[in-house]
Amino acid sequence: MSDPTGFIKYSREDIARRPVALRVQDWRDIYETPPETFIPKLQQQASRCMDCGVPFCQVSPGCPLENLIPDWNDLVHQGDWKEALNELHRTNNFPEFTGKLCPAPCESACVLGIDSEPVAIRSIESSIIDRGFQAGWVVPQITSQDSGKSVAVIGSGPAGLAAAQQLRRLGHHVTVFEKSDQIGGLLRYGIPDFKMEKTLLDRRLEQIRKEGVQFKSGIEVGTDISVKELRANFHAICLTVGADQPRRLEVPGQDLKGVHLAMDFLIQQNRRNAGQVIPEEEVIFAAGKRVVILGGGDTGSDCLGTVHRQ
Repeated sequence: MSDPTGFIKYSREDIARRPVALRVQDWRDIYETPPETFIPKLQQQASRCMDCGVPFCQVSPGCPLENLIPDWNDLVHQGDWKEALNELHRTNNFPEFTGKLCPAPCESACVLGIDSEPVAIRSIESSIIDRGFQAGWVVPQITSQDSGKSVAVIGSGPAGLAAAQQLRRLGHHVTVFEKSDQIGGLLRYGIPDFKMEKTLLDRRLEQIRKEGVQFKSGIEVGTDISVKELRANFHAICLTVGADQPRRLEVPGQDLKGVHLAMDFLIQQNRRNAGQVIPEEEVIFAAGKRVVILGGGDTGSDCLGTVHRQ
């Protein structure tokens, strides 16, 4: 604990969001890129971590990954960003994803939040990985091991990508199967660009490919290839599929024209942003329409942000 009074001396400061009037005009990240002058602020923010005897931030109901939050907070405060990145990667393959998308239960569990504002953990996490990429510290970890074993990973969302990367680093030969035309699962087509720009996904995929993971897109297991075939060609199968089946509202009128499922709406806009042409008869577009969104969680808010931009 570098500064035992940091939580007394400093208040919470987050990475700033772009002005609303500006950000609704495009599909870019809603957060600003913090200037270099903000780094000392982040180091002060990290010093607010109280090094609790029981760090609830890194255990349930805090971080599901059990990130070593007090450890890398201390390292950031000391200015040792590279070692902070190493500590962050020990439990989290893709902190650039979680730093953008996670609802940060770690902050809700922060003891400082009992009578003050919690530590801005997510902003610190995002800054560690951003700094790591900028400095060239995030490089392919090419293993010299060869287990002689092959693994099929079904699904290329965050779970599939993490599993594939870890298995490959242990020397296994890994092939990832994805039913969509592009790799990334819901990271690619479900998460709006203003929440996570796809350049973040692409640069991490480049690292994973260089580490030796093979990707096969446009192949749906059970339709284009059978489980029997996979069992015959691989030593193990890893199921990392998402839950993309919608829960319909069983009420009269649910099938009327103009009623759409959230994921159909969000995926289409992501494809549009990627330069893909949407057939006219399939277009779902909110411009000039009055819109009602049923559901106020993450998916509902994603729809709201998309509606405003359209």
